[in-house]
Order: sequence, then C-alpha cells, then structure tokens
Amino acid sequence: MSELASDHAGRVVGLYGDPTVSWSILLEARLSSVLTPEKARMRLAVAVEERPWLGAAPEVVAVSGEELPAIRDRFAETSYERGAPLIRVAVGVDEPVVLIAAHHGALDGLGLLAVLGLALDIPISSAAKGIGARTADRSFLVSAFQRLAEALFAPPARITPERAESRSGDVFSARILPRSRFGSSAFAAAAAKLTETWNARHGEEAVRVVAAVGASWRSGAAPEPLHDSAFFRLRLGGKPTVAEVGALLAAQPPEPDFPARSSRIARLGTRLLASRLGSTYLVSNLGVVSAADAVTSIAFYPAASGRSGVAFGAVTVGETSTVTVRARRKDFDDAATADLADGIVEALRRQCL
Repeated sequence: MSELASDHAGRVVGLYGDPTVSWSILLEARLSSVLTPEKARMRLAVAVEERPWLGAAPEVVAVSGEELPAIRDRFAETSYERGAPLIRVAVGVDEPVVLIAAHHGALDGLGLLAVLGLALDIPISSAAKGIGARTADRSFLVSAFQRLAEALFAPPARITPERAESRSGDVFSARILPRSRFGSSAFAAAAAKLTETWNARHGEEAVRVVAAVGASWRSGAAPEPLHDSAFFRLRLGGKPTVAEVGALLAAQPPEPDFPARSSRIARLGTRLLASRLGSTYLVSNLGVVSAADAVTSIAFYPAASGRSGVAFGAVTVGETSTVTVRARRKDFDDAATADLADGIVEALRRQCL
C-alpha cells in the first residue's frame, strides 16, 4: 500500500465522521483459557505484516482485571495518530480476557471478530448475512444536503442526556444474558421503546426518532480484518413494532458510501453541527458467533457519535448474548449508562427474550 494506512482509515470515515470523537470501536472477549500476551503479540505481528492496510504492528498490553476498565477508556478515547498502529490490544494476566480496539476506518465489527480469531489462532465466524448487492439510491452529495437540511430544521430526537458537562470520552456498560435470538430489527425496535420510556421519565418527548443500524456488505461466514461496513437510517414512528422496523430495513437502501475526500469547510460544518447531525441512536448486532468453544462471551462497543451519542451493541456466542451501551461521558455518567443498559435489556425481554 503506497499511502499510510492511517491516512486511508481517516478518509474512509469521511465527511460523516464526527470529528469530535476518536472513531475507535472495541471488542472485549472472555475466554475459556488464558491467552498469553506473547502469543497474541507474535500472531498479530505476522497478521499485520501480511495485511498492510492494518498499519503498524500493535503493542499488546498485559493488564490485570482491575486495570481493564481504565485501558478500555484509553483505547476508546485516544485518537489514532498518523502512522501509529490502527489496532490496540490488551490481554488479561489474572483472568482470561482480551480487549481489541481499532480505528473504524480500518476495521468494522466483523473485522474485529477476524482480529480476535487471528490473536487466538482459531476460526471465527458469524451468522450475519450482510447486505450483499444492495446499493444506495442517491449520491453522497444529495444525501449530505438532505442531512444538512434535517440538522438545521428537523433534527432527530435525542436520548435525553442525564447531564451537560465538559467531559471527554465515553462510558460503557454491558449485560451478559442467557443465549437469546434477536436480529437487528428487534434491536432497533427495542432501542426505540427505550428512547420513548427514557425521555418520558425525563419530561421529554421522543419525536422524529431516527435509528441508525450498522451492517456489513459481506457476510460473517469467514470474516476478514477489513472495513466493509454499511449502515441504514430508519425514520421510525411512535412505538414501532419489530415487524414494522423489519419492513423498513428490508425496503430501504443503505446510506451512500463516504466520499474519498472532504474539504476543510465540510469538516468545520460537521464539527459545528455535530450535536444536530446523525441519528437518535445506533444499533449494531454482530449476530451469532462461532468461536470453537474458545470464547465464552463477547462485548462489542460500536462508536457513539454525533447527535445520538448513544450506541448499542450485541453479540451472541456459546451460551451467552451480550448487550452493550456506549454513551458520551459529557452527557451520561456511569449510573445513567447502567440504567440505559438495563432499559435496553428490559425492552428486548418484552419483545422476544
């Protein structure tokens, strides 16, 4: 690759990339046996050398269970500097856990699963089908003007912030449930229900709910460490059912790809309108994952950006399904994020658990 991998990753995020966030996505896997930092380092060094788009070989940090939350915060919050590794890895020394973070312009969620497989030296797959040949129905330029008009005149609803402070970074919460079956439609509908309930509790209405749904162009049958993500923006009515969300998701084209380049003016506009652009929330479900009995649970944390500031992730592996919440620290503290996690689980349980 003739250009720096970090430059390419930054361009992939493109104009939609909220410049106020790091665009670091994370995966935290609990293992059935301990992975040594030395083995992870050796395997990933070989993998990155064979795949130049992943940038420099990552360091592998050995951490205790007590240190893991702070490392997660650092991996999530720290920007990816030019020429620096695009993958970050921490391995537990007193419990079997591995934390992997990556620049979202280099890897998507399935790509994180692939890196986990490389670190563990096992085959990993997901039942996620991908969206295949579906294409956008308009150009990025047309979409950008529509998004700008939406931001100025009818911005999407927010999940009402718990506070307003000048705090950087994100907060995280996860709930490990018995193995459950729910798809992206149920996940997005449950998040809409949570939004209505949460906002009502805070004296706000949930009008103009727009769900962002993360997806992939490819299936998860044999994931490679790539960025091949797609996403949908669904404008939902009040109290949408799973069937209604599913019909929208089946009929609506994905959003157009990010542009190859973005101007300084465009980046400034995105920064100024970050609190009004985007969607009400993002949901991303990596599906049912097969990991050769080496993994007992996986927590996936998509990027929380723009007006939404709240992202929900889900992965099922083995006998567990893990649902996560990632929210902006300036809007939500740990207790509020835990409440959001409890709320999304309750909304899912009422629908299909």
